[in-house]
Amino acid sequence: MDKIDALGDSNKRFNLFTEELLAETNDTELQEIVKKASIELNSPIALVSLVLDHVQFFKAHIGLPPVLESSRGTHRDVSFCQFVVRDGKTFEVTDAPNDPRIPQHVVKEYDIKSYLGVPIMVDENVMGSLCVLDTKKRGFSKEEHNSLNNLAELVNKRLEKLTKERRKSRLNLTQATLMPALIELNKALKTIETIVKSGYSTDASMRMYINHSNHFLSKKSKYSEALLLSLEAAKKATQQNENLLIELELATKDGLDCVQALENIITNFDSIHLSEVLTAAQDLSRSSTSLIGGFPLPDLDCNPKIYTKGNFAIAIITNCLLALSAELAGVNSKNGISLEVKMNEDTIDLIFSGVDLSENSAKETIHKLRKLIGVDLPTLKINSLKNDIILTFHTVKNQEPSVEESKFEFIKN
Repeated sequence: MDKIDALGDSNKRFNLFTEELLAETNDTELQEIVKKASIELNSPIALVSLVLDHVQFFKAHIGLPPVLESSRGTHRDVSFCQFVVRDGKTFEVTDAPNDPRIPQHVVKEYDIKSYLGVPIMVDENVMGSLCVLDTKKRGFSKEEHNSLNNLAELVNKRLEKLTKERRKSRLNLTQATLMPALIELNKALKTIETIVKSGYSTDASMRMYINHSNHFLSKKSKYSEALLLSLEAAKKATQQNENLLIELELATKDGLDCVQALENIITNFDSIHLSEVLTAAQDLSRSSTSLIGGFPLPDLDCNPKIYTKGNFAIAIITNCLLALSAELAGVNSKNGISLEVKMNEDTIDLIFSGVDLSENSAKETIHKLRKLIGVDLPTLKINSLKNDIILTFHTVKNQEPSVEESKFEFIKN
């Protein structure tokens, strides 16, 4: 058969495929490992292959035919590596054209005759294989098996490191975002506390004035002028109370907005609409942006979904606003931060500007954001153009593919 799908995967394994693992950029350490595998096992082709839902992605490779080198992957149902993932152990093929276990598409198309693959792991889950392929029929010695297994251990360590770096950068980013959110929430609650105390004081004054008025009215005394003054004071107190209640309502809304934004940070969305990201970032950064003139949200002609986890998108935009606010506060700016949204074919540019933002300040903001994230991400680009900060996110297409298809489709783009 040309195609065989040997896996009946659950989603558990797929959740471990981070953007770093699926990044198309060459990984120097993994490239060195596949070179060693090719030399030590005397095979023209060696791969680090990650097996996803519908495709296998070549994270590192040497000796591939030009077509596969360009695409960096194949469909899963024509792969040899799917059997390594299915069984969780070494898979060897010594005579591929006559082996009924495997799909014949790659055999016919690229003249593959033999294969040896061993599992590569992340968090005790088989993610794919380190493998070698040859265009001649051959077996593999015990020493070659041991050599490939030893190299696979190095691959495992590298993949674990990439995953840990990702988790650490996400944790740092989340913490950096949560702190100003908690400050904003605390500020709103303190305001509510102050307003409530003032409300009680005003209420006591109102009761006193009303009691006075009732007393004078019951006596129908000569103190009519005093009565009028008391009523006037009661009216003023009532108006003050109404104003306080309005402030209380606004402060409460700010607090609730922060709580909602914090929930969005904690919740692990696969994707999120741009308007939701911007609103949450505005809420979380309000205490800083308000000091430099504010951050008004632009009118959106469209509202695409951003192709990244919602909590990450909120965190990175919030920290961009916080960093810009800090730079603008340093020059006592009160002109605020503006945002222009530019839609492209499959990406969206968020262009942040400040009238008083210098080119050096823009570069410093970029440096802070990159340091905070810690790693290069394929779904986010951070750049500056003169005194503008540009965050470029990929967007989700109208008809969303599966998570794995989406990742591979982006890699190929």
